[in-house]
Amino acid sequence: MRIAVGASPQRRQHFIETQNNRIKITTTLLYDVNTWWNSTLNMLERSVRLQEFTKDCLQTYAEFTPLWSSPEELRQIESILEVLQPI
Repeated sequence: MRIAVGASPQRRQHFIETQNNRIKITTTLLYDVNTWWNSTLNMLERSVRLQEFTKDCLQTYAEFTPLWSSPEELRQIESILEVLQPI
């Protein structure tokens, strides 16, 4: 999803615009970076937090609609987040 949303400046701007007037501080999705401690945790937390806006944005680009997570995949992400949370 991050690659689809961030593929061009126009898509990034559209993603930001889907958040306008709905949340205080707009933000973008994160990449998972192997060398950054907790990057997977941060990426997944942000993707869950922004899922409403991601879905709105992806619906504009029909070729990326298959990237939207199913309810089962979202449950799996939430389970992974529970495991990855620092103690």
